Amino acid sequence: MGSVQRGGVIRRNDNGTLERIGKTNTYVGSATLPDGKVLTKRFRCEGFDEEAVSQRWLKWQGRKIDVDDCYEETDGDDMGDTSRTGTECPLSGYECRATCPMYSMPNRACSLMMGGVALYNISENLMKLDASESIELLAMAVGEIAKVSTAAGGSDEAHEEPAAALTEGDGLDAYLEGKTFLDFVNLHSKTVNSDYGRFCDEKGFPRAGERDLVTAVKERFPELKGQGVSGGTIFKAA
Repeated sequence: MGSVQRGGVIRRNDNGTLERIGKTNTYVGSATLPDGKVLTKRFRCEGFDEEAVSQRWLKWQGRKIDVDDCYEETDGDDMGDTSRTGTECPLSGYECRATCPMYSMPNRACSLMMGGVALYNISENLMKLDASESIELLAMAVGEIAKVSTAAGGSDEAHEEPAAALTEGDGLDAYLEGKTFLDFVNLHSKTVNSDYGRFCDEKGFPRAGERDLVTAVKERFPELKGQGVSGGTIFKAA
């Protein structure tokens, strides 16, 4: 009779033992194969119904146990499965249980095997799916949105409007903006032209000539008159 002592033995027969792990509702049962090898299996139960666990253990012992028995009916966490035999993984070399990195503990099966089955079923049934009208309408709507977006937006560089070229008139208007005739009273046109030139250089406007500047100032401010002097014009109050 084979036995691996883990906790308190609650059942025993000629083929093995059923042991309770500590004060938990987890039990480990053992069974002995004809060749003397001992298999163990973890059992769980709701509450502490030891009689129900015992019946499951006896049923498991009474079956014709082979290599796969420990994996087909394992209850709860397979981490407790301490079977000494098992199918060896061709990739990792581990037995097909929780110690193998390919093993899926939540599903209690080989992850690669489950993935292969899933892919097979997808390939077999994908063409049987019928696209519903709602999905078709959604696809059409997305297509139309894409067309409108391309037509309206497209490449920013391709649809960018060229900036209008700045003119001398733009520079004169910008320079005189916010000024009054008092800003020019008794100033020489050379002085005003120098200030205007610095403004155009800073703002990027093309510069007009001094004569055009004098004309623009007198047109903008009727309160001024120009008095011609040697080398230019002095602005006087009209």
